[in-house]
Amino acid sequence: MGSESSIGGLTVSRKCWALGLILLPLLVIAEDQFEYLLECGTVADGPFQTAPAVMLIGGAEANAAAEVPATSWFVNQGGGGNYLVVRTGGVGSQAWWMCGQFADQIASAAELSIDSRAAADKPEVAALINQADMIFIAGGDQSRYVELWRDTLASDAINLHMQSAPIAGTSAGMAILGSSYYAPAELGMLSSEILDDPFHPFSEVIGHDDFLHHPRLQGVIADTHLDRTHGPGDEFRYGRMFAMLARTTDSHPDRARNKAIGLEEGAFIAVDASGIATVFGNGDGTSTTAYFLVQNQGPPETIESGQPLVWNRGQEAVKVYRIHGAPEGAGSFDLGNWISASGGEWLDWYTDGGLPGFNYTEGFCKTCAGASPPTLPEEIFRDRFEVHD
Repeated sequence: MGSESSIGGLTVSRKCWALGLILLPLLVIAEDQFEYLLECGTVADGPFQTAPAVMLIGGAEANAAAEVPATSWFVNQGGGGNYLVVRTGGVGSQAWWMCGQFADQIASAAELSIDSRAAADKPEVAALINQADMIFIAGGDQSRYVELWRDTLASDAINLHMQSAPIAGTSAGMAILGSSYYAPAELGMLSSEILDDPFHPFSEVIGHDDFLHHPRLQGVIADTHLDRTHGPGDEFRYGRMFAMLARTTDSHPDRARNKAIGLEEGAFIAVDASGIATVFGNGDGTSTTAYFLVQNQGPPETIESGQPLVWNRGQEAVKVYRIHGAPEGAGSFDLGNWISASGGEWLDWYTDGGLPGFNYTEGFCKTCAGASPPTLPEEIFRDRFEVHD
């Protein structure tokens, strides 16, 4: 059955778990609700040279122009070690895809589905996470991730991993990587709902600083699928991301600057160990775009329940750096100071009142381009990380 290793007293064979004399294609612990599948390779001890990098993915990345080159970048950050997909709802096909594309560049690829708090608090589940050199958090339902994993051994293991090794997240997996996060239990809110009422019932599940803590994403809230239309009015999510930043600013007046990162579908942000972000995408110059939002001046002028959001500040409420992705990577943005940038352009975003007053509703505006950078330097979170062997 191939090479074997031991985890938590269980013997693991390639594509099989061995429990006594019974061989199973994957391990399913029903009462603890987790599944593990070693799709290819052998879990190896290394050592592998890893870096505390992060890759953010806007969703719908399958077969996108940048999927393979961006993933190749990520594999390099993990030193070709053990690749682990973490999700809920049962194991999926991401590890299988990795085996087809990168089998000769990684030691192993596996899937771990953690579907109960009891499972997330089991030492053997934490051990599976601890042996990973690269972690990929799949898309799905971020409210389930928060509900099942927060304050458990699993989240502790993920947080420990991020201090010295790379992590990636797509869609819901990206949404939970910021220190602030949106995790709706029901329907996700529309741009119009939160712009027209910043405390709309669907916005009540914005959490702060109590789940995952990536060093490069402190003070950041993330949003995905920005260019997919939602709801009866076919609304984009640019306004939703802007309004979520307003909510974060309202919740954290103590922060010198609150920040947000948003991605269109098929776009990848690759952040290296020094905090420099590059954007992978299709290279058409108009889509697969990344947005880096930073609070420019004061908080919103009006942010009250039942009232339209007003955040204007002289039409410079939020400074946004926009980079269109390319297959080979494009642009540069420094998450250390949130000012140093190249290969894109600064925009000004604001609203005079709710959705009608927001100046980037359709994903473009005639007057917001050519903006200046943020007015004050930001040195928070500028710590640098060493590459770990």
